Amino acid sequence: MNTLFLIPVVLIIAGIAFMIIMNKKHKTAKSEINLDSERNKYNQYKQELLAQDFSKLTQWMRGKPIDAFTSASVPQSTTNKVQELVTDGIKNIALSTIGIKLKRIETDCFWALSGNDLHFFSTDTVGELDEHIVFDNFRIETARLQYGGILKSQLGVYAKSSEEYLPKTHIITFDIDGSSLSLEIHDRLNYTVDPEDMLNLKKQLETRAKYQVVGEKFVKILQDKFSNLTIS
Repeated sequence: MNTLFLIPVVLIIAGIAFMIIMNKKHKTAKSEINLDSERNKYNQYKQELLAQDFSKLTQWMRGKPIDAFTSASVPQSTTNKVQELVTDGIKNIALSTIGIKLKRIETDCFWALSGNDLHFFSTDTVGELDEHIVFDNFRIETARLQYGGILKSQLGVYAKSSEEYLPKTHIITFDIDGSSLSLEIHDRLNYTVDPEDMLNLKKQLETRAKYQVVGEKFVKILQDKFSNLTIS
């Protein structure tokens, strides 16, 4: 028998065996994480992530406290362009009266709640700050919040079995001088697996849990501060 014929067969069998082993390890690692218990560590995880994985947010806030933070995105349906206005050195927001379009941002974006202000950050392709937009309490008090479902830009990227790890969104819509601007709030921080942790499923799931615990609290804290953002 030609041994070259056996090579692809062996590779297929080895691949199937590897998948079975990894799936078993995944189930074992997942069973060791109690998300309800993890939620009790919100304050710990929030400070830990701000000091480590998301330390840039602290830098971008320039000393302002961060009451809550999570990932964000620009909806595919958003077509309004934000025009920057600089007031006291901080960027505020207004929609262009000539209808300039807001380009969809595919890089990482974040929300940070500080007192009565909502800060929206977008980054460039290397993770550096691109835009910093501030919505003050007057903008927030006239905003609307609705559930947006699974992040649409992620559909089709993951297998059905991984759907539980996809971010779910809320859409916050601001009234800007009679026009609307909608942005998405994620229920978890965006997680990208470190290549060094590719085979460390336990660490991956522990990190995902931290990212979810911190991110999913954002909407609740926002709603507690602004009663108009309650979803009926």
